[in-house]
Amino acid sequence: MAQIDLSNYNLGELKGLQFDVEKELKERQRHDLRKAREQVMAIVQEAGMSVDELLAERNKDNAAGKGGGRGRPKKAGPEA
Repeated sequence: MAQIDLSNYNLGELKGLQFDVEKELKERQRHDLRKAREQVMAIVQEAGMSVDELLAERNKDNAAGKGGGRGRPKKAGPEA
């Protein structure tokens, strides 16, 4: 990645850049989330299921103890 020389920018310009970068980061995160959601929906539809069915199946697995542990682990140490 190319280095950007920021030494010639004044404080106001740097704050403006910071604002623009934060705005762009949020937009890209929203875009990536939308894209991921679309991919999940396509996979679920390809499997002939609805998202509700998929989530219900996950909840059943968690209730049956297949979800990988619940709650906090007990504290290990001499006090335990």
